[in-house]
Amino acid sequence: MKYGFNCGIWGNLFGVPGIVADRFLKIADGSQLKVLLYLLRNNGNSFETDEIAQALDLPEDTVSDSVLFWQQHGILPCDNNSELPAVNSIFSMPSAVLPESVPEKRKDYISYSRDSSEGLNITPSEISDMLKSNPNLRELFNTAEKYLSNFNFAVQRSLVWIYQYLGLPAEVIIMIVSYCSSVNKTYIWEIESIAVDFKRNGIDSLELAQNEVNRLKESAENRSFIAKIKRMFSMESGPSTKQRNYIINWKSEKYPVELINLAYDEAIENTGNHARIPIEYIDTILKRWKEKNITTVEQAEKDNVDFKKLFKKEKTESDSVKNTESNDFEDEYEALWNNY
Repeated sequence: MKYGFNCGIWGNLFGVPGIVADRFLKIADGSQLKVLLYLLRNNGNSFETDEIAQALDLPEDTVSDSVLFWQQHGILPCDNNSELPAVNSIFSMPSAVLPESVPEKRKDYISYSRDSSEGLNITPSEISDMLKSNPNLRELFNTAEKYLSNFNFAVQRSLVWIYQYLGLPAEVIIMIVSYCSSVNKTYIWEIESIAVDFKRNGIDSLELAQNEVNRLKESAENRSFIAKIKRMFSMESGPSTKQRNYIINWKSEKYPVELINLAYDEAIENTGNHARIPIEYIDTILKRWKEKNITTVEQAEKDNVDFKKLFKKEKTESDSVKNTESNDFEDEYEALWNNY
């Protein structure tokens, strides 16, 4: 006689760290929990951001932000190594890069914390006393409250930690808060993450902060634009460095997305190459339209009709075109387009 036990849907289990349930269920949102559960379920495997996004049906930016959330709290590793560390190191806090001690004059209010305000030993009454005696901190609170809709004690404690422990000037902190508000990243951990990066990179003046905020905005815009083009081109992975450079240049040239889509369709149709994305050919079409001051789909479609008529005429008159292979066809088509 054989014996066994069927657990049904409970038969395939995986572990979730107790710290996640104890400390993060209240502050982590749905996307963050989805990403963590996916990685825990696939223990031992590593994934690119786009793979996680596709598996969970989430935007890539959301996945990146979720991973950063768990990294900042020490739940996920912060390195980019292809081999994952052992589980006991995944859930340990990253090594400190910030100073190991707090200046003597600040110890009355600040309990040491390496990379977040979590566990900061300070009370609302102590914060109130600090505001009365420190006009810079008071101005910081008044301005930050205009950007943050939920200006609760946790937010106030975080601002004190950034100002007192990290030592960033009030105007720099205001710049960070303003930026986070503009991109809808107003979780405490998101604000503190940027503040820590500022401290580590020596960004401690208004000018340096403005430059860094501009860089962050441009980087976010680039990621968003690349993601849009990936969806448009049905790219399952990548883009490659070469493709990325072309796409970023299209953004810099301010090509309308509708024209990029039309150029993609034209390139695929005219080359007959569906196995790869003819990125150089698409770029050639866009450049030509720019030279001719073509800015709308209607103008571009008319120009394509005119060009195809010319190419058909040239093709008919050429005896060598009859047996041209597809690659040669593409080269000839692009050469004619460049001279059109």
